[in-house]
Amino acid sequence: MKILHIKNILNIDLPLESINLEEKEKRNSLVQRTPTTTFPFLETSNGNISQSTAIIYYLCQKYKQELLGENPFEKGKIMQWIEFANCEILRCNKSIIYPIFGWSEFIKEDYDKNNNKLKEYLRLMDKNLEKNEFIVGNNLTLADIELFNSLRFLMMFHLPEALRKKLIPNLNKWFEKIMNTKEAIEAYGRTVLCKNMLKPFSGKICKKNLENINDNKVEKRDKEEKDSKDENKGKKNKKEKKDKKEKQGNKKDNEQKDNNKQDEIKKEKEPYVPGLLELPRFNIQEIENNPLDSLPESKFDLDKFKSDFINNSNKKGAMRNFWKAYDPEGYSLWYIEYNNAPNECVTLFRTCVIKGDILEQLKYFKKYCFGVLGAYGGNGDYKIKGCMLWRGNEIPQEIKNINCYDKMTFKKLDYNQKRDQQLVHDYWTKIGEKEKVFKKYAVDARYFY
Repeated sequence: MKILHIKNILNIDLPLESINLEEKEKRNSLVQRTPTTTFPFLETSNGNISQSTAIIYYLCQKYKQELLGENPFEKGKIMQWIEFANCEILRCNKSIIYPIFGWSEFIKEDYDKNNNKLKEYLRLMDKNLEKNEFIVGNNLTLADIELFNSLRFLMMFHLPEALRKKLIPNLNKWFEKIMNTKEAIEAYGRTVLCKNMLKPFSGKICKKNLENINDNKVEKRDKEEKDSKDENKGKKNKKEKKDKKEKQGNKKDNEQKDNNKQDEIKKEKEPYVPGLLELPRFNIQEIENNPLDSLPESKFDLDKFKSDFINNSNKKGAMRNFWKAYDPEGYSLWYIEYNNAPNECVTLFRTCVIKGDILEQLKYFKKYCFGVLGAYGGNGDYKIKGCMLWRGNEIPQEIKNINCYDKMTFKKLDYNQKRDQQLVHDYWTKIGEKEKVFKKYAVDARYFY
């Protein structure tokens, strides 16, 4: 993510290629080209560079050296904070953030120890920002990018609003300044700061958070398996003792089957939480000879509309301009909603992951569409929905290729109906987290263009 962040700041064209973990042959061939046999890596005319910090350092050195400091002292201070971010802050992340997501085991002693260290580190940075606009002086540097990346999950899931404002007001202001920049939003997506601290995941099923229609089935299956085991034990006799060796083999097979069943039950009950190594999970390819390119020419200029709408602070005025220019023959408007299962969309994090997955699969469809897909709601009840405009009057193949297409609702809107016009207006103009769309807060909504 920080490579994307610095790429946006430098405003350079840097071709990117996602490598799926399932593409073993491709990964095995590419890993030989990385100096450290790790990803990510950057190909240059002088050779290849791996490790994200080394890559962004190289890019800054080549395209914008002022991000690395203007004199030897500044350069040293910048490297000081980069080391601080990658060693001290990330060490705290492993004990605090990883257990929250279920990425590692929760060890209370390590959690408390690193939480106290983290507060000391935060105070140091806050004090440093009392007189400085950024971490090293009054200009953005690579140190700010590294620290922002290291602190992002802590600010989103661990450091509540009351603590941030009381303990680290200067650091909080600095973080919000960076997270609201266009470059950061395009790289990370929208960053939502937490109001309340999330507790670490203990590794056990929490019935309070995971109640769903499958629970009764799971409990019934558990009981049936237990009764079956008890019944089998009661039927043992003298003949089974004589055939002990054979029965031991059968017992092992039965135990293996029981373990497999228990694993299947556990998978049903546990919510999906993506791991660090799972992303990106999609190998999306652009459709060649796209049928949308063969449609009759439209008078509606989509690229011009996108530019005018996004850069227009008066969204209501931008909507009036849209309705004047809209071409219903060349384009169509659609309401979209993801029909989540009972154990999905319980947390904002999980909801945003699903939403992000959908949008990631549409990355090559951007040039044909515009719209908003967001997470709406709160208090353990979130919905993924929005409104989009795209080329043509049917559902295109790119939409049908989404892996969860069968779980989504698509409703074509009639631009002549005031109700449908109002729906488009609300979704496109109300994307602030304090704004409501049909009585639900837009907690994480952003433009897709």
